[in-house]
Amino acid sequence: MSTTQPSTDFAYDVFVSYRHTEPDLSWVRKKLVPRLEAEGLRPFVDYKQFKLGAPLVLEMARGVESCRYTLAVLSPKYLESNFTELENVLAEHLGLENSERRLIAVMIESCKPRLGMRARLWLNMLNDAEFDANIETLINALREPPIK
Repeated sequence: MSTTQPSTDFAYDVFVSYRHTEPDLSWVRKKLVPRLEAEGLRPFVDYKQFKLGAPLVLEMARGVESCRYTLAVLSPKYLESNFTELENVLAEHLGLENSERRLIAVMIESCKPRLGMRARLWLNMLNDAEFDANIETLINALREPPIK
């Protein structure tokens, strides 16, 4: 457990972009988010931060804008969703506007993302036995300011 605390320049540390179907849903809600919170990070997750009755697309944009990073949780089902694609595009666009790399990806199930995602270094989280070591890498990255 690192003692370095994340910057408070953002309301949240990471917007979690994931597909709301199994197994992605359980992985995010039962493994990822609890661990991030236990490490003192502030994840922005739809089921906790989206405002009821608000337009979904505006809540997605609010999540991306209020977080230091957007975390894409890659799986075949993730790649099928137009909503997750929009979250990626919003994060990439904001990163371009600010000359920062604000999109991070973890792969939880084998898949072939679009070229723009394949061009990034992502964290391989396919093996549950290596979760603890890999989550530490992710946590350390999320504590850092976006790379210029």
